[in-house]
Amino acid sequence: MESKEYLKRSDTDDDARIDWGIIFCVLVLAVIGMTALYVALSHDNIANPTKVLFSQAIWYFIGIGAVWFIMQFDAEQLWKIAPVAYGIGIVLLILVLFMYSRTYYDHSGAKSWFAFGPLTFQPSEVMKPAYILMLGRVVSMHNSEYATHTLQSDAILLGKMLVWTIPVAVLLKLQNDFGTMLVFFAILAGVVLVSGILWRIIVPLGIAATVVGGTAIFLVIYNRDILTKIGFKAYQFSRIDSWLNPSSASGSDSYQLWQSMK
Repeated sequence: MESKEYLKRSDTDDDARIDWGIIFCVLVLAVIGMTALYVALSHDNIANPTKVLFSQAIWYFIGIGAVWFIMQFDAEQLWKIAPVAYGIGIVLLILVLFMYSRTYYDHSGAKSWFAFGPLTFQPSEVMKPAYILMLGRVVSMHNSEYATHTLQSDAILLGKMLVWTIPVAVLLKLQNDFGTMLVFFAILAGVVLVSGILWRIIVPLGIAATVVGGTAIFLVIYNRDILTKIGFKAYQFSRIDSWLNPSSASGSDSYQLWQSMK
């Protein structure tokens, strides 16, 4: 009963449920993004940058509509939807292993795109909100069950989050989509930070992640053979090369980074 009460949201006025500070920050970032896009298009001598900006603005409005739609559900309804959304995402990640677009596979080596005529999309993009929703459900239900955070209860919470993360990570590994896998690990890290887990656990985890990441970059620069033996691919090395030295990297590998520096 207590868990259900925790999941329910009070029926307050919509304005009371909107964090206008966050909305303002999002709008400011949108304006900055549109301005940066216009400047980039102007430097690239695009014939009609206004058309591109208009297309981008449409996607902004679609995003706002999606946020409004989600706000029509209360927390208890969202938690009921979460396992279904997660399940759909898993099914799509499995299907793309067999029905992936050969065009995108030839280009990047990743089995991560569906293509139906002119429509193309990555199922991992569908999985991202479903994964966030699922982790939110896990954290909220766990915290309602364990009112006080202890090392033991927080270890259990981490274990629960890993249970829902491992299937996604394995499927992305099978797709050869290491970059997207890192995005999901970043989402996991963000949820861990806001979940209330004790800093006595978070700090060692952060140090361990920094050491692993720093070691990986060191090996990319000085000894790639070790990483190659454990499954890293040439395209993954090229992405780090383009990040460390964009001027020396080949065309498409460093295009976006190099353009942003012009």
